Amino acid sequence: MKKIILLFLIIIFVRTLSAEEFDIKKFSAPNKYGWDTYEKFLSAREDLQKRNNLLQIYETQKQKPIKNVIKSVIVPGWGHFSAKHYFKGQILLGLEIVLLGTSYLYYDQAMDIYDKYEKATYIGDIEKYYSDAKTPYNMSQLFLGLGIIVWAYNIYDTIIVTEKYNDALWEKIIFENQDTSISIFPTGLSVRF
Repeated sequence: MKKIILLFLIIIFVRTLSAEEFDIKKFSAPNKYGWDTYEKFLSAREDLQKRNNLLQIYETQKQKPIKNVIKSVIVPGWGHFSAKHYFKGQILLGLEIVLLGTSYLYYDQAMDIYDKYEKATYIGDIEKYYSDAKTPYNMSQLFLGLGIIVWAYNIYDTIIVTEKYNDALWEKIIFENQDTSISIFPTGLSVRF
């Protein structure tokens, strides 16, 4: 059955190839691109070269999201600083310092009480110190969890911020290399002197 289906597909493929001949004149006709004259061809070629040059400028200046993500994994907010989103980077870095610092302080407090628990010999003190150590330890874990959530958001947001930076960079390159002095954008008019 498989051989019959394969043979049938080959026959259909061969028939479609033989039905249409390749027309080199139709393929190479410059009129299909709107090049009625040699000047239009040269204009299109210059436009293509100009766009290629702009693309090369963009490629040298754009930032790679993975590079900024690695920076943000190492230090929260570093990827935002690289993408020139300083305010957001400062907020994320400050929030991370506060959350992890608070977690460490609660953990240190819990360990001080736990040390007293280990040294206690009276059963009443043992129960009291153990129950007293649980609250700061749980708070420490809560703030550590919040810190991890903020860190994960920081990494996710770094990708978005880097893409926004690259989009703005492309628009800036296009705007700086325009030939006309008046441009119309969906957001309004732009006049260049």
